[in-house]
Amino acid sequence: MPPTATLLPSRVLLLGAGWLGRAIAESFAQDGVQVTTVRRSPHEPVAGGTAFAFDLASLGASATAGGIVASGTSRDLPRELMGHDVVIAAVAPDRQRGDDYAGTYPVAARAAVHIARLSGAKAIGWVSSTGVYGVTDGREVTEQSARDATGASNQALCEAEDIILASAHARCRVGVFRATGLYGPGRDPAPRYRDAESLRGRSGHWVNLAWRDDVISAIRCWLQHALTHLGSDVDTPRVLNVSDGTPLTVAECARLVALADGRTFVPPVDDDADAPPARSNQRIRIDALRSLAWTPAVANLRAGLERLGYTRLAVHAQPYGPQSAEIKRFLRDLAALSQEAHDAVCAEWHAVRQTPAFARADRALGEAMVRANREAERDAAAGPLLQMLRLEPVSEGPNQAPDEPPPLDPIAEPALAALMALVVRDLLPDDVFAVLVRPVESLV
Repeated sequence: MPPTATLLPSRVLLLGAGWLGRAIAESFAQDGVQVTTVRRSPHEPVAGGTAFAFDLASLGASATAGGIVASGTSRDLPRELMGHDVVIAAVAPDRQRGDDYAGTYPVAARAAVHIARLSGAKAIGWVSSTGVYGVTDGREVTEQSARDATGASNQALCEAEDIILASAHARCRVGVFRATGLYGPGRDPAPRYRDAESLRGRSGHWVNLAWRDDVISAIRCWLQHALTHLGSDVDTPRVLNVSDGTPLTVAECARLVALADGRTFVPPVDDDADAPPARSNQRIRIDALRSLAWTPAVANLRAGLERLGYTRLAVHAQPYGPQSAEIKRFLRDLAALSQEAHDAVCAEWHAVRQTPAFARADRALGEAMVRANREAERDAAAGPLLQMLRLEPVSEGPNQAPDEPPPLDPIAEPALAALMALVVRDLLPDDVFAVLVRPVESLV
């Protein structure tokens, strides 16, 4: 989220008042900023703002392929576009009008730069896409990763970014926001993960998502930093990936949607030979935004689906995640374990825990837990286990601190490893799960 002390612009010009753009405009208007929204067709202004129907392509005579012309004056612009100290562009092709990327993004970028220069704007924000990386092999991507301008769409996106980035100068900072898959109110991502056949061959491909209002907060966080340090030697990032920072596989997304629907999860068929070419298969990192102390309010798809009304995903509905019933049974059976079985578990744990196989399985467990953002479910499950396995306090010895908590039963470690494996059982390969639960396999 943005820092507490907020520095707001006086007037914002929003180019492209669509699903995202209008929400950006409303966010600023709610804080008393004078906002002008621009799109080709007539539209309602945001509360207290102004709406202007204008085709940015009509500025083509004033804006060149290099960005802007040096000879332009304020008389070249309609008065509705003048006087704004921040210009934000969130444009998108209108398919019904026959728009394409090449005829939309570079044109709008030139117009944004031209308007900003003639208005004396202090900042330009440009909403782009992480599609510019063109990565299809699942590797991590940062703001420093190379772009791939192969194909007309990516070429147009890259050209537009270059126009914006080249316009930066001492009195105007620029930010290119490469957003991942957008969703939020009015845009539900669940339907795309319900048809298992349509996901065929892509179960292991990575998906990166961003809640709409988090994109808005990211832009505002960047803008505050840019305006605060305008004219100083303090750098403000010019390229920022915008995502929830929690990449999920297609299979994990499909599982969450099935859980949200109350359906049995049927994993997509993983047959890469039948998979259509992936537009992207990458894990997006958000290093630039994190350097500004920004964090998403909606940290993962599960939280987003819950906000969209999928109440089955609420933590109170399934406190330990999708394996809640199995975890409750495990805790019950563990409490009833005989002393002989207890000792056998501890002996097996002593043999297993030092093996390379367990070390690999333990790493996989940690990665799955973080990737699926099930820390809340992990903590909810661990609490009763640790409470159950605390031994009776002993008399204080000469080397014992008076506030030291009671020791744990030796079975706590193998039981905890198995319990954590149960929390993410649906995300672990069978062989990894088997290693983690081996000492207590009779209970699972």
